[in-house]
Amino acid sequence: MATVLLRLILLAVGMGAVEIGLGSALVDGSPAGWALVLIVGLPMIVAGSAGFMVSLLGGATRKGSTDA
Repeated sequence: MATVLLRLILLAVGMGAVEIGLGSALVDGSPAGWALVLIVGLPMIVAGSAGFMVSLLGGATRKGSTDA
């Protein structure tokens, strides 16, 4: 349960950083806005969503076993 909560927090913070950074990056052309989007926001979104994708697409770890 704690890992799911951590992944959701990563996704939420990453999406928030992207939303905040895109406003100033697109309107003002701010390098700080682009840095917030590209260096902080997108890696956090990827880290949060990769955790879900690995568990969804990982499948069984041993031949003949089931993960329930």
